[in-house]
Amino acid sequence: MTQPLQQSTVRDQRHPKKRTRYEPTVVYYLAEHARANGVNLDQAEGPWRADERALGRPGRNNLDAIPIVTNERTEVVVDTAEHAVDVAGLLNWCGVEDLDPVPALTPPAA
Repeated sequence: MTQPLQQSTVRDQRHPKKRTRYEPTVVYYLAEHARANGVNLDQAEGPWRADERALGRPGRNNLDAIPIVTNERTEVVVDTAEHAVDVAGLLNWCGVEDLDPVPALTPPAA
């Protein structure tokens, strides 16, 4: 990696130009693929359900609430109510009881 590229990478990491949002497109694709193969995700039994979190004032796109997927211990924010149903169904269909993120996860040294 060249020196200017390293400097700009570090600068962008320390002072990002805008907030970026993670979009779990792979999860959305898996849910779509399961549905296309006949899996009825909205009928999958398990602890996960689609819900929404009310906002104190209108948020992005004037929404009054943000869609979430929850198992009452963990909440995952998604972009649409339809994706919330799909992700909840996929987690239930796959038998995922709980999400256990790894704290302070860092990528391996190059």
